Parts: sequence; C-alpha cells; structure tokens
Amino acid sequence: MEIKFKGVNRFFGALAMSLLRSKRFIFILFTLFGLSVTQCANLSLNPQGLGPTGIIFSHYELGVSERKLTGVPLKKGKSCVQRIGFFYTRGNASIQSAANQGNIKEVFRINKEVLNVLSLYTELCTIVWGE
Repeated sequence: MEIKFKGVNRFFGALAMSLLRSKRFIFILFTLFGLSVTQCANLSLNPQGLGPTGIIFSHYELGVSERKLTGVPLKKGKSCVQRIGFFYTRGNASIQSAANQGNIKEVFRINKEVLNVLSLYTELCTIVWGE
C-alpha cells in the first residue's frame, strides 16, 4: 500500500517515509526510546531511586535528616548496598546498620551517598553522624 501526500506535506511525507525505510534510523529510534523508558520505569539506570543519574557516571550525596547538633565532635557510621552487574546485590544500607558500624547510640544526621558507574556497578550508602 502506497501513501500519497499533497501540497507541503508531500515533502515532509516523502522525508518521513524514506527515514522509516532506513534500518539505521529505526535502530536509533528504538534505542532512544529504550533509554527513555528505562529512566521512567527505573529498570537499571537509577536503581537506588534517589536524585539524578548519569548514564556513564554519577556520584552525589543527599541530606535526608538532621537535628540540632551538640558542641561535641560526632562519630560517623556508614553502611552500603552494592549492585554488581544486573544480577548480584549485597549489603545492608539501613540506618541501624550504619549506626552499629560507627558505634553510635544517638543519631543526629542521616545522609545518602550514591555511586553509579555505567549502571554496571551501583552503590547506595547510608551515612549517620551521632554520639
């Protein structure tokens, strides 16, 4: 079945049809669509669900909670979850685990730290400060 265009649409219609016949254009179109869908569906590029993520590299820290600090120096505890590839995940990034790592009894501040390299290695850490 042949589609016929009239007037100004004739040029754009012919251009669109020639692009659709090109296998390279279709491949690029599906690739761009696939990348955009994975960001929306959170399939792999941002598995931690926090903040912005670059396709090649991301490293940032987000403040989650903070209360008035005392004048004494605070201890720091950190616990992490790592994802290697798309099949293996390990670790514990809970607040309790981070507090235990830093021997903290009273938490004053909680942050999240994210590292993503090519979506092949992803790390989400919970960092707590307290006494």
